[in-house]
This record gives sequence, structure tokens and C-alpha cells, in this order.
Amino acid sequence: MIRGFFEPKSVLFLGNTRIEMPHAMVSSAVFERVKSNLGKFDGEVHVVDLGKENRVSYPRADLCILLLTPEETTRILDRIESKHVLILPSGFTKKDKESILRVAKKKGKRIIGPNSICGLLNPSIGLNTTYERDLPVRPGKISIVSQSGGVGASILDYLISNKIGISKLVWLGNAWDVNECDVLEYFVEDRKTKVILMYIESLREPRRFMRIVKKSKKPVIVLKGGVSKESKERAKTHTESLSTSDEIFASALKQCGAIKAESIEELFGLGMLLEQYEGEKIKQIAIISNTGGAAILVADQCHRHGICMAEFSGKTKNDITKSYPEIEPFNPIDIIADADGEKFKNVIEIVLKDKSVDAVVFVTQLRSCLLEPESLEVLKRIKTQKPLVNLTPGEDDYRKVRFFLGDCFPMFRDADILARCLKKLVVWDIF
Repeated sequence: MIRGFFEPKSVLFLGNTRIEMPHAMVSSAVFERVKSNLGKFDGEVHVVDLGKENRVSYPRADLCILLLTPEETTRILDRIESKHVLILPSGFTKKDKESILRVAKKKGKRIIGPNSICGLLNPSIGLNTTYERDLPVRPGKISIVSQSGGVGASILDYLISNKIGISKLVWLGNAWDVNECDVLEYFVEDRKTKVILMYIESLREPRRFMRIVKKSKKPVIVLKGGVSKESKERAKTHTESLSTSDEIFASALKQCGAIKAESIEELFGLGMLLEQYEGEKIKQIAIISNTGGAAILVADQCHRHGICMAEFSGKTKNDITKSYPEIEPFNPIDIIADADGEKFKNVIEIVLKDKSVDAVVFVTQLRSCLLEPESLEVLKRIKTQKPLVNLTPGEDDYRKVRFFLGDCFPMFRDADILARCLKKLVVWDIF
């Protein structure tokens, strides 16, 4: 079992500040950053700098984190009592692999890495093995697996920039021992995980992967790397992957019930929708916008992706006209550029009562409109089981609206990605 990686009560961190191998991510600077981050861990932390002290034994801990050269790693691994070992650096050879796996098997250890680079995160217990400074990552219900350090870093940047909370995040690196199936199996059973996101370049155990996904009661969303001929060649040398045909991969995902994402934005878009609205059926949607052009463009994107627009009932139309005579009560609705948060709230609540409407997309624009983003906080008081999703085009507008809405609603800045996500949820029948 690999629970000890993600839920340790004690951690041992071994490094050597006298050795500088920046190409392998071994340096005194990285050591100090990881050490600083571990200072926020809720449990017991032991830090040993082999550059300053020479030991023959090390404190017992649930999780051991190694920031050492391949030579030092293979030399001391046999002396470490921890059953869960995370190897951050790269630069290991085939001979190193044989030695490390031999010791692991002999001592009953599980290994994540090497070339994990950033290791893992569990914000609920303050566990952060990265060398990033002051990560504002908060607890959530989405857990993430990345086979790539670079893509994992991009995922980390995205969730921080968009203020998305997570349950767990792990960088697998070369996955000599613990692989994507091991982590997936753990996340499926983890009570604090509701949605699972994965960046995958290859599947080491495809049949096992499909079995786990098929049995999972949680949504599994996968972003595949190595689709083009050129990227497949690169993937062969990246984290020791054997890239899988995209067609075969997509077919396998469909058979087992996973969802295939096409970008990091889509990966998280699907993840946020499923985190908040799992179990809701979406067949027809309504669009409410404070500009007519934006409403039309979003409706066009939904049409291109086969998302049906709801036709409002007579009561819905009458209620809208009675409250706001200046609004034409047709879907998509333009509630006009003078709309504030209260007007958005009132129209949204009227539309949500319509039985033909399964979900509402509300489009908020700030530029050339009278909408003040702080007025949108009133939307947090809306009570509904139906999916309520925001689209705010433009980087600056999105940032401002996100600040005031937080994570109350799934938020998008691109209409095409929003429509793609809604379509995939309908086609894959996850809701």
C-alpha cells in the first residue's frame, strides 16, 4: 500500500548541501527550499544534511525524502528504515535502477521516482516536498497524477493561478516502482478525493488501469501526452516512457469510462464541473450574459459541440418580462450592459426554475459595461442543485471576477473549452 506517501505522520529528509549537481536538481539551494516547505508539515520532521554530518543510522519515519546523488542514494538506501521512499533527483543509470529495486524488494520498500523533481503535495496536512517558495495551495477534492515534472509544474501553476483547491498531487518521474496504476488505485479509495486528474504519456499496466477505472465510482479525467509522431519520439526518452498510440489510448479510455481531456484548461474544467456537480444530468442549457455579442458567441460554441439550448416556458418568459421589461426573454438572454450582481441573480433564479433548463452558463463582462465585480458576490447566495457555470472572457476581467466569486462556481475564460467540457460530460454520461 502507498498510503504512507500521502498520509505520513513523520518524515525524514536526507540531502547533502556540499554537492552541487543542478542538472540533476541536487543543490544546497534546493535542499534549503524543500527543508523550509517541510517546516509546515503537521507531523514530525527529521532533517539530515550529509554534507555536515556522517551517520550510520537514520531516524525512523513513515516517509523518507531523498535529495542525494545516485551514488549516495544507492549507498544509504539499505540503511533507511522508512518503507516509503521518495527520490527527487534525476541522473540515475540502469545499474542504479537494478541496485535500488533490489534493495526495495529485499526491505519491502516502495519507491516514487527517481526524477520525481517535485515529489508530492497534500495541503490538508501541510505536506509539500517541492522546492517552490510559499505555495498558496489549499485543500480541495481534486487529486492529480503527473508522469512529467514540467507538466506537473504547469498544472501546479494553473491551480494556483485559478485558486483551485486540491486533495493530493504527485509527480511520478521515472516510476521505477510506484506507477500511475498504484496511485490511481489509492485515489479511488481515498475519502478526501472526489475527482481524479491524470497527465499520462504511457501506461505501464494498461489492463490494470482499465480495471481500476471501470470499478471506480469517481470520475477519472486523463490528459495524454505523446500524440504527434514527434512528441511520441520525445516521450520515449522522457521519464522512461513507452508512448501509446493515441487512437488505442482513446479507445481504451472510452471502454473503461474515463474522460479524455485535450489541454490542461480542459482537464481542470472537467475536474471542476465534476467536483461540484457530479450526478446532475445536462441535456439543455441556458445562457445569461450582460452583453449580446458574448451571449451569441457562447451559444455558437455550444451549437458547434452539440449542446442544446433550452426553450423557455411561457411562465419563465413572463417572469423575466415582469421583473425586467427591457430584456427580451429568449435563450440566450442578454440582460444588457447595465446589469449588476443583483440583476444577474434574479434572472438566474428565474431561469433555474424552468424544468427545461438543466444548467445555466452566466457570462460576465466588465469592460464597456457597468458591472462591478464585487457586486457578483450576491450570486453565492443562490441555492440550486443544477450546474451553474461562469464564463468571463479576457484575462483581466477573469482575474477580477475570480477574486470575488472564488471557487463557488466552475469558471472558464474560453467559450470553446467550456462547450467542449459540457459536451464531454453529456457524451460520456458522467452526470
